Amino acid sequence: MVQLIALVFAGIFVFFGGIVLSRASEVHERYTTIEELEESDDGPIEPGRETTISGPVSVFEPATPGRNPADLNAGAAPALWAWRVRQKEDTGGQGGSRWRTVDGELAVGEFAIDHNWDRVRVDAAMLEAGRDDGVTDPFDSSQCYLGEPAEDVYLGELGPVNRFLERTGLASEDGVLSDVEVTVSVGSKTNMPDKYQATVVRDGDELLVRGELTETADGYVLRGTEETPLVIAAGDLEQQRDRVRSEVRMRRIVGGVLVALGAFVAIVGIL
Repeated sequence: MVQLIALVFAGIFVFFGGIVLSRASEVHERYTTIEELEESDDGPIEPGRETTISGPVSVFEPATPGRNPADLNAGAAPALWAWRVRQKEDTGGQGGSRWRTVDGELAVGEFAIDHNWDRVRVDAAMLEAGRDDGVTDPFDSSQCYLGEPAEDVYLGELGPVNRFLERTGLASEDGVLSDVEVTVSVGSKTNMPDKYQATVVRDGDELLVRGELTETADGYVLRGTEETPLVIAAGDLEQQRDRVRSEVRMRRIVGGVLVALGAFVAIVGIL
């Protein structure tokens, strides 16, 4: 009976360790893509092959999100509008909590990029947002590399203690106290207000896009295909690379520890 219980716990450790390691592999693919985008050159473009271009955006038809939880309409016409609403929920057990995406959207307009002496129209019809528990999350997409959201605002009032923790960075999503909330939880949802996070790429902003380049009667067009998915990146790629690399290392460490712990428990149980 003791051996059976030990093997059950060992299996649980190995199972969750495998999940963490699997997610580490997915995140590592993002790291590899960011490295490739960083190493792309600004040489002359040639139709008929995979091409990476970068430069200021020229918007023909602005992106219009179907929903807009926070008013960010001020500024030049948006080429791309990525937003999500994050909610802090009680994970159960020892008062733990985590942030998860409960709503989101990736709105894309019609735009071109001025790359060196060429103006290249971008066909973003195949651009897809990511998913968090089945909910649209453009900041977790294999095609969008937007870094940390440029806008991060609460859709409600913080309590005095949580306001202090947030301002000091201790309770931010990447802070050392991110799973701590000094409020009362009601069911699975805590009293921490939801937060709206967004990045808006506007006319004149710098954008990097990778896809398959074709030449049409109206000029160059960069689009995604099944073999060459469209990839869009904005912001500091070096900073994004370092952040993703740290996440990969942490997930590998945690996953490895869980698997090793499972193996140890199994050996002890058998002996």
